[in-house]
Amino acid sequence: MENRGVFCDVDACAHNIDCQKCDLSQIKITHHSDSASGVDTPHFCQSYEQK
Repeated sequence: MENRGVFCDVDACAHNIDCQKCDLSQIKITHHSDSASGVDTPHFCQSYEQK
C-alpha cells in the first residue's frame, strides 16, 4: 500500500477516521520525495489513500 509522489492531505485520507488523523498501524511520512526533481516535499506520504 504505497502511493509514491503523493502529499499527505489529512482531510482527504481514507485512513483519517472520525478526524483522528490516520488509523494505520504504521504510516510512512517522509520529509522529501525521491523524485528526480530533487525538491524537498514536506509531509510526503507513502501510505496515502484518497477517500
